[in-house]
Amino acid sequence: MPTNDPDSQLDSLLRALEASPEAAGVFYPRQVPKIPQGGATDYDIPVAPGVTVGARWHLADPKNPTVLAFHGNGETVPDYDDIAEMWRDIGLNLFIVDYRGYGWSGGRPTLRSLHDDPAKVADFFERELAEKSRAAGLDRPPAPLLFGRSLGSSPASRIASERGHAYRALILESGFSDVRHLLALFQIELGDLRDEAHRRFSNPELLKRVEIPVLTLHGAHDSLLPPFHARENHAAVPHEKKELRLINGAGHNDILLFAPAYFGAIRDFLQRS
Repeated sequence: MPTNDPDSQLDSLLRALEASPEAAGVFYPRQVPKIPQGGATDYDIPVAPGVTVGARWHLADPKNPTVLAFHGNGETVPDYDDIAEMWRDIGLNLFIVDYRGYGWSGGRPTLRSLHDDPAKVADFFERELAEKSRAAGLDRPPAPLLFGRSLGSSPASRIASERGHAYRALILESGFSDVRHLLALFQIELGDLRDEAHRRFSNPELLKRVEIPVLTLHGAHDSLLPPFHARENHAAVPHEKKELRLINGAGHNDILLFAPAYFGAIRDFLQRS
């Protein structure tokens, strides 16, 4: 029976997505063992009874801000061991998080977990950040940042829309805009629930509630998620503390080959915001 109750509508949407065989094809989980990395701390973050997701904190200097980061599809936490050094070079620590079923995480990835888990991850991260800062003798932690690449643009935008006051800025890289484009790409049929999926999962719908500064980075030659996604996300941010940077020559999965332009854009943005 149709209902206007938001919680019931959300539950109906998530049930429909879980029942869709095509929806499982959205995710490309890759399992890897937990192998400690020198100079980093590993975590198992509880997200459901008996289920944890893996995370790794590359904390070079507790006096510097930390980036709470959500990676792209098919990637895992250890993929960012070398990338963390690039963040360190612009004065930032990196706290990178896996999804269910990725890396050494338990469970399996679903659109329900992509919707529900970010708040639990943020709770855990903010507690750890406060504890590490106290241990370092700081009165308060440096304001952290949010980062989401590709699939990770969704949890990063969700946290920024719901608790952005706790973060200095949001950085979206190679993110999608209207989720209905993805539903069509993966041939996921939702019928009357397509608009509810748009309202709950489309990044512009989340970004229109974001008050902190937003940097949108995208490869100018991204063929998987063409640059119109970046332009739509940028346009949705309701204030002027925002920047859109298209990286010339870059596609979707080779954008870090243009690291000087990529990290230069981040450094310059943070200096101005």
